[in-house]
Amino acid sequence: MNFSISKLGWSMVAIFLLLVIGCKDEPKAPPVPPTISSPLVIPEFNRDSAYAFVEQQLSFGTRVPGTPSHKATKDYLVKKLQEFGGQVTVQEFKASFLTVKNADAYNIIAVFNPNARKRLSLSAHWDSRLIAEKDDDESMKNKPIDGANDGASGVGVLLEIARIIKDTPPNLGIDIILFDAEDQGDSGSGENWCIGSKYWAMKPHVSNYQAFFGIHLDMVGAKNAVFGYEGYSKQNAPVYIEKIWKLAQQMGYGNYFQSVNKPPIDDDHVHMMAGRGYPVMDIIDLSGSPEKPFGAYHHTHDDTIEVIDRQTLNAVGRVVTATVFKVAKGEF
Repeated sequence: MNFSISKLGWSMVAIFLLLVIGCKDEPKAPPVPPTISSPLVIPEFNRDSAYAFVEQQLSFGTRVPGTPSHKATKDYLVKKLQEFGGQVTVQEFKASFLTVKNADAYNIIAVFNPNARKRLSLSAHWDSRLIAEKDDDESMKNKPIDGANDGASGVGVLLEIARIIKDTPPNLGIDIILFDAEDQGDSGSGENWCIGSKYWAMKPHVSNYQAFFGIHLDMVGAKNAVFGYEGYSKQNAPVYIEKIWKLAQQMGYGNYFQSVNKPPIDDDHVHMMAGRGYPVMDIIDLSGSPEKPFGAYHHTHDDTIEVIDRQTLNAVGRVVTATVFKVAKGEF
């Protein structure tokens, strides 16, 4: 009897131990630490470098299609974009405008990260105007202008961005497009403006070319510039223009990038959108009146290097650079 009870007792102890062991919590795996994304670092845009690129363009002389100084500038732009790692294509075409017939003209396209499917286009025109119809001096009206702001400023900013892309390549395809023969139209009839962008829109450097969106720069170097919502940009690329302007204001450039509606301007971006079907916004100085939206220097011999302000180049360059790297990181 005592033996049987003892045996039963030991059996109960064994069962109890098994239950205790079975109910014991399994050791928990250490928690996975939350993923902390590194803050986006925007490379530094060098205002002095951009200014020097503007000066260098002007050093060749005026950039009217069909002239030796125009061709010398073209060779310089191609060389610089190649130095910065771009795969450069030069589109040759003939341009007729004002008193000029069948002048040699060139669109210059630099492709960065050509295998990337997601692409951003950055563009400007690089020619300067044949005449100065707004100049006060009658004897100077039929002479070509320097086009420091109207032409060279946008190109200067884009060359500096190309240098940045070479040193700090973003995870994004970038196409820098420099249009020729933009500024040779007839102010009276409105004909023959934007010849280069019209040509490219119909015959892009890549068949069926498309970009996520595009940014066009025109007259981006004058002191106290005002970049409002240009009419066609607001109509066709409202989401992107509002995002970029908000970014500019967050970066402290709200005095330049003002959230105000401005008149529609027949600029290269209009023909890019019409021909290629993707949204393009125009960063263009429209600080004048509704009747005369451009600066007093516009289409006069006052459009010289003295018009160019490093602070304005810096504001535009930093905002566009930040946009490039935000798009590359999926933050746009």
